[in-house]
Amino acid sequence: MSTRESKRNQGISRRSFLMGGTLAAASVAAAGLVGCSGGGSAGPNGNLPESWDVEADVVVVGLGAAGLSAAIAAKNAGVEHVLCLEVAPEELSGGTTRVSGDMLMIPEDVESAITYQTELNAGYKVPEEWMRAWAEGVCGNMEWLTDELGYDLQPATAAAPEFPGIPGGDKVKTYYVDGICGMSSLWIPLRDTAEELGIEVMYEMRATELIYHYETKEVYGLVAGDKYVKAKKGVVLACGGFAANPEMMSNYGVSLGCANSLVCGSPYNVGDGVKMAQQIGADLWHMNSYAAASTCVRAVSPDSTICNIPYPMGYDYIYVDGEGKRFMYEETRGLARHGKIKERGVWPLMVVPDKSHLILGAGAGSKDILGAITYMAWSVIMETGKTTNQELIDAGIMVKADTVEELAKKIDQPVEVLKNTIETYNQHCAEGKDPDFGRGEAVHDDYFFNASDASTAYGEGETSSDDTVIIKPFDLVPLEPPFYAIEIGLGMLNTQGGAKRNGACEVLDLKGDPIPRLYSAGEFGTIYGYMYNGGGNISEAVASGRVAGQGCAALDAWDAK
Repeated sequence: MSTRESKRNQGISRRSFLMGGTLAAASVAAAGLVGCSGGGSAGPNGNLPESWDVEADVVVVGLGAAGLSAAIAAKNAGVEHVLCLEVAPEELSGGTTRVSGDMLMIPEDVESAITYQTELNAGYKVPEEWMRAWAEGVCGNMEWLTDELGYDLQPATAAAPEFPGIPGGDKVKTYYVDGICGMSSLWIPLRDTAEELGIEVMYEMRATELIYHYETKEVYGLVAGDKYVKAKKGVVLACGGFAANPEMMSNYGVSLGCANSLVCGSPYNVGDGVKMAQQIGADLWHMNSYAAASTCVRAVSPDSTICNIPYPMGYDYIYVDGEGKRFMYEETRGLARHGKIKERGVWPLMVVPDKSHLILGAGAGSKDILGAITYMAWSVIMETGKTTNQELIDAGIMVKADTVEELAKKIDQPVEVLKNTIETYNQHCAEGKDPDFGRGEAVHDDYFFNASDASTAYGEGETSSDDTVIIKPFDLVPLEPPFYAIEIGLGMLNTQGGAKRNGACEVLDLKGDPIPRLYSAGEFGTIYGYMYNGGGNISEAVASGRVAGQGCAALDAWDAK
């Protein structure tokens, strides 16, 4: 029996004795055995251990932007001992923040931010006071990061705004620390600040269970690894989402229609926070919301979901589904807004059917499809992924074939269907027109990042008289042998759902009441219920972490005598 199990069993024996149903036991329980708090006596009614392995004033779960911001804010508010628990080993720590674009969306004023995000949330309503708290938080990031922490935020051009034409969008601005996109440019200074402040970090500590009073739900600490961790003031859950948990992705409908979703962010984001929140009776929201990349490919092994974003260096390529048929105008993936493409006035999920493949001809296949994105994604920043086509082939992720028949066999596609697909597409190329999907025709997009980004991101772009962006037609180039193929899937940047939290970042129960001493921050329960502007996740992580850390710091210790 482990030390933790022994302590827990001792605690059960003690509680069983005290809760035996007699009047004497009731009197003892009322007197309290552990200490008092603002919410009443801790008493024996809970899962308290006999003793604690680790103690801190404020305990933060997670070491991304949300967790680090919470820890820094708590420390700067006067908390003596702030402890961060990180599930990953030190070299792989940092969550999705570390491997993101590290862009901060900071609107110029609160009212515009509220108007803009309310539109983007569509029918997913957020209470007005919570939306205002979010807006004040993200707008306040400029002062906190620059004036208090001393970081240099420089304007970015991407997603400023991501949805022009939406009311309030003209006031949306984006920034990078030191003007650097990705490369952990925000995460590194946050981590350095935490180290300078003496914030303790314990690595390889997966939090699995909250320790709390069964009646009042007041939180006293948590179980992490094989240790009982005491949080005298409170706990901040900043442990990310569940993009790397296929079962949860399926259960919550995030990958509906795209069963083969891959992971751009941290593979350690497996929903630990959701499970702990459910254990204590917290409400959940926005569980089917997400931020996604477009068509991604496995970057480590045929079995790993860790992915990267491919950029074919040629025009002789097509996408085929599991039946060997084309399913879209391939270049329109460039119109996606974090995984969604506007269709008939709404923004549904970009569909990437299961067992879909990117098929390349000799021209595009001879050039490496990875390497265009060198500043973000787990496989890039952590240097775990393949970078050349040959490495992908050697790893069994990409295949090469001299004939369509050989190609179909290697990727388990129906030979005659795939052969007909490629022959039909090549015939369309010879005729200079694609009647199936209109590839090669100009694409008008009235909600592009902005006109200048069209040229930067996709090679060509111009603005028409009605301010819609026109992506220049791509050349129709036939596929000739040798052929190359690699499986594609929707790349998940992060999920947005988690424990429901109010404007003070307090976690709420099913009745809408705050759970005492429990806060959350970051992608674990964001206000983003449908769409959001690029940089919004990082900005909300910083803002909610700051608010949660300060709120937790203001509490009296529950074990104070």
